[in-house]
Amino acid sequence: MIRPSDLSWDEVVRVGAGTPGGNYLRSFWWPVALADEVKDIPVPVKILGEELVLFRDLSGHLSLLGAYCAHRRASLEYGIIQDNGIRCAYHGWCYDRTGKIVDRPAEPIKTAPNINHPCYPVRELGGFIFAYLGKRPAPPLPRYDVLVQDGFRVVERGDPDGGKAYKCNWLQGVENTTDTTHLTYLHGIYKSCPAFKPVEGDYGVKLYILEPRAQPGHVAIRKRGTVLPTINRKSRELYPKNPGEPTTTLQQAIWVIPIDDTHCEEMRITVYPEAPAEKSYHGGYVKQAKQRERKSYDRRFYGEIRGNVPLEDKAMVESQGAIVDRNLEHPGWGDRAILLLRKMIRDGVAAVANGELPKGVLKEDLAMVDLDIGIEQYPADAVPQSRQELLAELQEQAAQI
Repeated sequence: MIRPSDLSWDEVVRVGAGTPGGNYLRSFWWPVALADEVKDIPVPVKILGEELVLFRDLSGHLSLLGAYCAHRRASLEYGIIQDNGIRCAYHGWCYDRTGKIVDRPAEPIKTAPNINHPCYPVRELGGFIFAYLGKRPAPPLPRYDVLVQDGFRVVERGDPDGGKAYKCNWLQGVENTTDTTHLTYLHGIYKSCPAFKPVEGDYGVKLYILEPRAQPGHVAIRKRGTVLPTINRKSRELYPKNPGEPTTTLQQAIWVIPIDDTHCEEMRITVYPEAPAEKSYHGGYVKQAKQRERKSYDRRFYGEIRGNVPLEDKAMVESQGAIVDRNLEHPGWGDRAILLLRKMIRDGVAAVANGELPKGVLKEDLAMVDLDIGIEQYPADAVPQSRQELLAELQEQAAQI
């Protein structure tokens, strides 16, 4: 039996097939493309160190195959989509949607049953195409609340220019989303570090934050979390421009997608109560980054990052190095949510190495996985009994910070 403490961080963070960390990550379903990206041409996909090609055949079925033709390794991203598969543009080898070779035009024997071309299960849900790269049979695809709840969904991928696509290891990106104190010091979202409590939940790290922006005479607890292995699940408020108008609450989930050992990107879903009037949902930061004039003597890699939230995150996590050496760190009490996340991930890697299912992988199909995210707000003198102990703990912590 492998104990979590037996695993080095290098073993945990590597994503390749056959590595302890790679085997763990392959236990989960991953969004690999936006559904709207999969049209009449193949879509190149790189995830967990594997190069793949995603397409809908002419019958409408989704397929995810190894990117390189088994014949002479030409890329199937230039392949010709067929009724039941894809044909290589180089020499015409044809694969059905399960990766079987069904035609080789220049060969007397047209099929090749001895060649096992990579093929992975894919499903469409909530505006994404999800793929499973692990051992079969595949577990149920989690129907997280944001993927199935009512509302207007917007799905996006990271922009390498403005942020949310990182030149570093995936775990650095995930730790950043779990980090509560940087919301104050890096982004200026809070005036001072808010009190928070991390708890090991059924699906990952659950965070309870004493929300400083409660209504007068009220107390508020913000609930957010990191869903294993990489999902930042949170809510966000759009405050009205005019007095008396209601506040709009958005629900969000952000996957950090491990591309390879030293690159990752985000896939994001935002659920609005109804379709917003603006057509550009999150492009403001990117536009701002591209328009900002850089001072001639600014030799920092990204120049001035302040005021551009995605670029602030990108600069910080990349500045730690392609794969941070955690043995050189000195974590403190304010990092307890990150330390809990690390424990849960290393526990999961050890579980998979021992032939077990890690936490967060479903054993049965559920109509919806309710992650219980949002804000609970109560009059200060009418806090429910079930929340009084948690609130007292957070308020005591706030008085000590």
